[in-house]
Amino acid sequence: MSTADAAPTRRATTRSAAARARFRPDVEGLRAVAVLAVLVYHAGLPVPAGFAGVDVFFVISGYLITGLLLTELDKTGRISWMRFLGRRIRRLLPAAVLVLAVVAAWSWWVVPGERLQVIGRDVRYAALYVVNWTLAGREVDYLASDLTPSPVQHFWSLAVEEQFYLVWPLLLLVVALVARRLGARPDRRVVGAVLGVLVLASFVWSVVMSRTEPEAAFFVTTTRVWELGVGALLAVWLTGRERPERAAPWTAVAGWAGLAGIVAVAVALPTDVDWPGAWALLATLPTALVLWAGWQGSSWGPVRLLGTRPMVWMGGMSYSVYLWHWPVIVLGGWTVEYLTGAEVPAWATVALAAASLWPAWVSWRYLEQPLHYGTFLRRRPRAMLAFGVALSAVGVAASVPLMTFRTPFETSPPDGPVPALASLGANTVVPGRAVANAADPGWAVPDPLLAGRDRPDADVDRCQVPAASTEPVACEFGDPDGAVTVALVGDSKAMQWLPALQERAVEEGWRVVTYGKSACAFSAAAAAEGGEAYPECDVWNTAVLDALTGDPPDVVVTSGVARTAETGAGRDRAALVEGYATQWRRLAEADVPVLVIGDSPDSPDDLDVCAAWNPESLDECTFPVGPAREASALPVQEEAVRAAGDGVRLLDLTERICPGGECPVVIGHVTVHRAGDHVTATYARTLAGPVSRAVAAALPAPEAE
Repeated sequence: MSTADAAPTRRATTRSAAARARFRPDVEGLRAVAVLAVLVYHAGLPVPAGFAGVDVFFVISGYLITGLLLTELDKTGRISWMRFLGRRIRRLLPAAVLVLAVVAAWSWWVVPGERLQVIGRDVRYAALYVVNWTLAGREVDYLASDLTPSPVQHFWSLAVEEQFYLVWPLLLLVVALVARRLGARPDRRVVGAVLGVLVLASFVWSVVMSRTEPEAAFFVTTTRVWELGVGALLAVWLTGRERPERAAPWTAVAGWAGLAGIVAVAVALPTDVDWPGAWALLATLPTALVLWAGWQGSSWGPVRLLGTRPMVWMGGMSYSVYLWHWPVIVLGGWTVEYLTGAEVPAWATVALAAASLWPAWVSWRYLEQPLHYGTFLRRRPRAMLAFGVALSAVGVAASVPLMTFRTPFETSPPDGPVPALASLGANTVVPGRAVANAADPGWAVPDPLLAGRDRPDADVDRCQVPAASTEPVACEFGDPDGAVTVALVGDSKAMQWLPALQERAVEEGWRVVTYGKSACAFSAAAAAEGGEAYPECDVWNTAVLDALTGDPPDVVVTSGVARTAETGAGRDRAALVEGYATQWRRLAEADVPVLVIGDSPDSPDDLDVCAAWNPESLDECTFPVGPAREASALPVQEEAVRAAGDGVRLLDLTERICPGGECPVVIGHVTVHRAGDHVTATYARTLAGPVSRAVAAALPAPEAE
C-alpha cells in the first residue's frame, strides 16, 4: 500500500475513532434499561419499582449535558446559552408537542366533563414545562385525590429536566464570568464545588420532604436536582481526562454490579419507601457506576449487553417511547371503556403498552431524527429559539378546546326555575322503595359531570388541615351568635355533613364549629393512611380532644372513612373500633354528647364517566347498596357506638342515600355522589331534616327553671 493510499485510510480511521469516542453504546443501552423499566411498570407487570427508570434517566441527562457544557467551557472559556437551548429545543420539543396535540385531540373524544378540563390544564402546563409543580399541588390536595391519572402525568420528569437545563448553564455562565473577572479561566474544581453544594442541598431537602410530604416530593424539582447532579458531578470528574488505554479488569466487574443494582431496585424495592429521598441513591449511584465503567472502555463490561443492537435501538428511541407509552395506556384504556362499557383487563393494559412502540417509532423516525440531525435550524440559533416559542404556543393552544365544558345534562326544569330543596333529593325518598326515575331524571343539580365540584364550605375554605399539619384549625359557620354550639369533627367524610347542619343552623340558632383534617378519623387509635402509620393524625386527635373538653360544645357531630387502624403489628379493625369508642366515651364522660353520622356508602369514583356515557340511561350506573355499605366505615362505627355506651348516638342515612337497596346517580333531581365516596353538598343539604332532628335529640335536655 502506497503512502498516498495510506493517508486517506488513516484520516478515515481517525474520524471513525472520533465518532466512536463521541458515541457511547453503553449509554444508549442504559437508556433502554431505564425506559423498559418504566414501560413494564406502567403496563402493570411485576416490576414494583420500575418508576426508578426515571431516576436513571436523570443521572444520564446530568452526565451528558454537563459533559457538553464543560467541553465548551474548556475550549472557549464561555458557554453559548442560546446555542445550548437551541439544541434542547431541537431535541425535545417537537416530539413533545406532537404528543400533547394528540393527547388533546384524543381526550376531547373520550374523556368527559371535569376530567377533560383537568387534562386541558395539564396539557397547558406540560407545554410550558412546569406540570410537575401542578401535579405536586394536586397530590397534596386531599380534595383532588379522587382524580384519575392524567395522560400527560409523565411529563413531570421532562419538566424537571428542562428546569435544570434552564438554570444549570446559567450557573456555569456565572462561574465563567466571575473567573474571567478574576483574570483566570473557569476552574473545574470551582465548578465541582458549586455543583456539590447544589447537590447536597437538594439531597437533604429530598430526604426531609420525602418524609413530610411524600406525594409532593415525588414531583417537585427541588427534590430531584441532586439526581441530575450525581451525573453532573461524574461529568466534572471525567470530562477532559485521558481515558485509559486498557481498562482494569475490576472496572468491568464494577459496571456489571452497577447494572445489577439498577435491575434489583426495579424488581425488588419495597413498596412502602419514601421516594425519592435517600432511597433513590440505590438507583442513582449504580447508574453513575455503569457510566463510569463505560467511560473506562472495558469491552467486558456492561457494554457487552447494553451495546447490543436491540438495546442501542431501543435506547435511541427511548425518548419517544417515554413520551408515547403513558398516553396510549391511559387514553387507550378510556377508549376501550368508552366503546365496550367494560373495564380494561390486565392483559389489555400490557397490549396497550406494547402498542405504544408503534407511534413511538413513527415519531422517532420521521420527526425526532430528521430535526435532530438536520442542519437548517442548527445553524440558526435565533430561528431555533423562535421555533421553540412557537412550538410551546402550539402546545398551549392544544389545551384550549379541552377547557370548554360539554355536557348532555340539564340543570334546571325546562319550564321554570329549580324548586326549593324541600321538594328535592332525599326529601323525595320513600323508605323501602327504589327511585322511580333513576334512568332519566330529566334534569339534575349539580350536573352529574361536575359533581366533584359540589363540596362543602369546609372543603372550599380549606378548613381541613393538610396531612402534615398537627395543629387544629377551627372554622365557624351558621349563626355566629347561636345559643347552641355544634362541633363537627373528623375527616372529609365528617365534613361532608356540614351543608346539612348549615341548612338549619340559623333557624335552630346553632353556631357550627368545624375541626377537620385530611384522611384523619376522630379516634384514639393509632392512625394509618395508605398502609402506613399516620402520627400527625394522632397528635391532631389529642389536640382536638383537649380543645373540645377544655371549651365543651353542646354536641359533637362526627364521622370518618377509616376502617382499620395501625397497631404496630399491622392494620386492625378491632383496634379502630376501640379507638372510636374510647374517643367518643371521653367526650361523653365530659358531658359532651356525641352524634355519629354513619359513613356514606362506598361509591365508584367513575360515576361521572358512567353518567357521561349513559346520559339517557343512568340506571346503568346504579350500584347495589349491600357491598357499598360493607365497604364503608359504617359497620365499624356501629360496633364502636355499641361499645361506647351512653351519650353516643348513631344516625344511619343509608336508606336515604340508597333507597330500596339501590344507589342511583340522581335522586329527586339531585346528584347524590361525588368521587371519593362522598355525597354532594347539595344532596347533603336535602338531608337537613333527619340530621337536624338527630342533633336536637342528642342535645342535653334544658334545665328546668
